[in-house]
Amino acid sequence: MPGLLKWPTLRQSGTPERRMFPRKEVHAWVEGFRLDNTLAALRDRRVTLALRDVSLGGLSAIASTPMEAGERLSVNFPPQGSRGGWDAYGRVLRCEPSATGYRVAVEFDPLPAA
Repeated sequence: MPGLLKWPTLRQSGTPERRMFPRKEVHAWVEGFRLDNTLAALRDRRVTLALRDVSLGGLSAIASTPMEAGERLSVNFPPQGSRGGWDAYGRVLRCEPSATGYRVAVEFDPLPAA
């Protein structure tokens, strides 16, 4: 198992890359569904996300509404071309206001072993 893991690679800035999975820059709109039972989540269940990048471990996007760190989220990726759609579940790592909405980082739940 230790042979499968790699040491963090150095980015051009000289700081180690902490991400386990490589990111892919994506420009697409996806729908999120807030799973928590907080008052804010119950009021606005659906959230529109403008993807910035995505990886096997999570995504970065601009959200239409603010969310709390730790909040549970379901994200639906619609089919595109010959690729089928898929769903992911995760939690919000951070949500910060930006000029065009709220910059959000979501960490996907690990897939269960079969």
